Amino acid sequence: MANQNQMYLDKDVEVILKDIENLNMFKDLDIKLLANERGYADTLAHKLRYMKTTQLRRFFGAVKEIETNLNGKSWKDVEVDFYLLKPKLAYAKGRKLIPAEFHEVVKTSMNKVDIGENQDKIASYKMFVKFLESIVAYHKFHWG
Repeated sequence: MANQNQMYLDKDVEVILKDIENLNMFKDLDIKLLANERGYADTLAHKLRYMKTTQLRRFFGAVKEIETNLNGKSWKDVEVDFYLLKPKLAYAKGRKLIPAEFHEVVKTSMNKVDIGENQDKIASYKMFVKFLESIVAYHKFHWG
């Protein structure tokens, strides 16, 4: 369900948010919708024209570090680090280092990761990593 803060967001981003909100778990996101040209990652990256690559890569680096720490472990082993991404995201938004579109999509996506059993959470997190990786790639493609 959209909140008042989303009223100023781009229409295409609102569609992505609604689709993510309607997922049971993030792992249920269709990889084609996520990764194809004009898919979610491409659409979002195109909207992030003024987001500095360093901010995008900094957040992505933290996400990849959690993925590395997850190898061979359970979700409980990385859960704290995962939840600490949210204040980092809020801090960057509060300092106007990241746009509202990125903040809202990542926050909404994260809310769909920690659902289900251990394997569901791990699969959802891996899909979340693929989503961010695709955003980084398309951002580089569109904006250098």
